[in-house]
Amino acid sequence: MALVSFKGTREGLSITLGEGVWRDVLNELAAQLGRPSAQSFFHGARVLLDTGPRAIDVIELEELIALLSQHGMTLTSVIGGPNSQDAFEQVRATIPPPPETFEVEPTAEIPAALPADTATAMLIHRTVRSGQRYRYSGTIVIMGDVNPGAEIIAEGDVIVWGKLRGVVHAGASGNDAAIVGALVLAPTQLRIGGYIARAPEERGRARSVTAEIARVREGRIVVEPWSGL
Repeated sequence: MALVSFKGTREGLSITLGEGVWRDVLNELAAQLGRPSAQSFFHGARVLLDTGPRAIDVIELEELIALLSQHGMTLTSVIGGPNSQDAFEQVRATIPPPPETFEVEPTAEIPAALPADTATAMLIHRTVRSGQRYRYSGTIVIMGDVNPGAEIIAEGDVIVWGKLRGVVHAGASGNDAAIVGALVLAPTQLRIGGYIARAPEERGRARSVTAEIARVREGRIVVEPWSGL
């Protein structure tokens, strides 16, 4: 049986998970959703997930929801064993509605500790939840967390005074000199200009509480302690 299979239904798109290592299944799903010929087909789909005999836990389901959200897809129901159903009940309150795109006027209300060039940044005074998508032609400053499944796209820098756990793209217009900084830097996907990186596996390993900054150095994205905060 394939690791992932798709079927169209009246209610939307049915995705069935096969047997195998979870990371392999998730990578196969990402590859299928990322095919250029499929992106327009999948975008906006409502998804029925069939886990079969596989028992999915909350963390795995959150990872899958975040991946679907990157492609504009919404998980609406889960068919499977009791463990999968329990996980779905625990996370269903965080499942996003159809993706929202926000355009916000710039503001000068920026904390003095931030770089001076953020004076005309988009300032977001809230947690950015799964399924929400912010895009701005300059720098974005978020006074709160960015949850898994959320997406932040800025042509300038991205500064998060909280936990960054969603998808982030700084320098979206091709500015490789842009930065991404956060009190906790653990994005699902990190892009700066034309460079892309994924966060390493963090399960079972304590993260540093030091604020971190990501930037492009010598042709790759590097993450280091951010002494500027």
